[in-house]
Amino acid sequence: MSERLGHEADIALITFSSRELLDDYQTRRSVRVPILVDADRSVYRAYGLGRGSLGAVWGWTTIRRYIEILRSSGVRNALDAMRYPSDSAVSSREDTRQLGGDFVIAPDGTIALAYRSSGPADRPDLEALVTAVHRAAS
Repeated sequence: MSERLGHEADIALITFSSRELLDDYQTRRSVRVPILVDADRSVYRAYGLGRGSLGAVWGWTTIRRYIEILRSSGVRNALDAMRYPSDSAVSSREDTRQLGGDFVIAPDGTIALAYRSSGPADRPDLEALVTAVHRAAS
């Protein structure tokens, strides 16, 4: 996505995962954006990101999404996920019910787009994110 945005945006990931899990993940997956740790989840709370119910997080929508990922990425990636547990669903130390979100923050600090996920498979349309970045930058 960063190649579609040029120099219009800085992209960062914010997670509550431990730094130990992230260092290995970032290296093996060649993640080239900063990963920031929000250990106490104060940023999550500030942006209104809560926890999902067991049904929302581990329901059929999530299972279907994982099946789609498995079909598109193949068995090898599934085997990698089993070999590297920090990449799979999440390690046992993680809160699998914490919901995520996607936000575009304009240069003046206003929120140009706020998308709060209802479950792990719920993500905004890529075009909506790109459009929000272009609008925020102009």
